[in-house]
Amino acid sequence: MASPDPMDVPPDPTGVPEDAAAAPRGVPSDLTARPGSVSHLRRYVSLRGPNTRMWMAVAYFSALLTIGFLVVLGSLAWEVLADRATAGSLSLWGSAAAVMAFIGPGSNVVVLRGLPQRITRQGISADSDGITVLQERKWWFPGEGTFIAWPEIRRIREVTAGSRRHTFIEVVLDTHRAEAELPSWAENADRLGLDPAEPDAATQFYVQVPRDHGDKILRMVQRTAPLPDVVERAPSPAR
Repeated sequence: MASPDPMDVPPDPTGVPEDAAAAPRGVPSDLTARPGSVSHLRRYVSLRGPNTRMWMAVAYFSALLTIGFLVVLGSLAWEVLADRATAGSLSLWGSAAAVMAFIGPGSNVVVLRGLPQRITRQGISADSDGITVLQERKWWFPGEGTFIAWPEIRRIREVTAGSRRHTFIEVVLDTHRAEAELPSWAENADRLGLDPAEPDAATQFYVQVPRDHGDKILRMVQRTAPLPDVVERAPSPAR
């Protein structure tokens, strides 16, 4: 659940960071740049779902299969070194080792490649400077995400979109975010099959959320944004 951190500095009476207000529109924010001010408030909603637990279970299962492969391989080597191997035992242990190698060490390659991205801290945070949509760096996963200053945001609302009618948080900006800047669970209008001719299509993106998370995110943004009117709380029509 979203919870505020202790205040670091007194809040700005205007509610809008000076550097953020002075930033020219049309220039995307850069996560690699140093922050222009010290955020005095930070709230966070995690979007790490049940798939995280599934990936952890698969990783443990794959590790057990790898141990089984090593046991089978060691038994085969012992049979050969002890000169007790027969054609039947070699065939049996060799077949078992081949199968275990495929579902053990072979599956580890796939699991280990995708595991950090699935179990890393990921979600949406809001502070006095803006909102961050982020999958954090973990192990060999470099991280994905983008920071959006409050002056860039035109509208945030909950919508139902896509062929499977999933719940999304729609973020409409005055600036553009490339697909490479967004986490894997954020979509643009084109990938969702929406009309690319819509006026906001080029500067909007969608974050898929569980049904009970949409209102949490909207309340978090509304409580943190200097201009809470960017949050559209009325029910949006399905797309």
